[in-house]
Amino acid sequence: MPSQDISRDMKNMKIAGCDVQLLFVNSDGDWTVVGTLASGIAENKKQETITSGPWATRDLAEQKALEQITLLLGHNEDRSTSRVHNPGESTTDEQSVE
Repeated sequence: MPSQDISRDMKNMKIAGCDVQLLFVNSDGDWTVVGTLASGIAENKKQETITSGPWATRDLAEQKALEQITLLLGHNEDRSTSRVHNPGESTTDEQSVE
């Protein structure tokens, strides 16, 4: 079997309370990342996997993989900028209808 120039390393982190694992694979100078996002607990545990690459550098590969993970998580909005209003709450963007 021919020898291949492949090296691997792993990085674990938490993003928005979810476990994220990135596996970096370097093959012939190009970097590919396999990312796993795990969220929820017990019977509600959900796991999703992404693959990103190949990319020229490890840093670029990590950045692109994290962009994909962020898309899986969705876009969280700060409460102060949320478009959901509580009953009786007035806002400056409401128009009065007569």
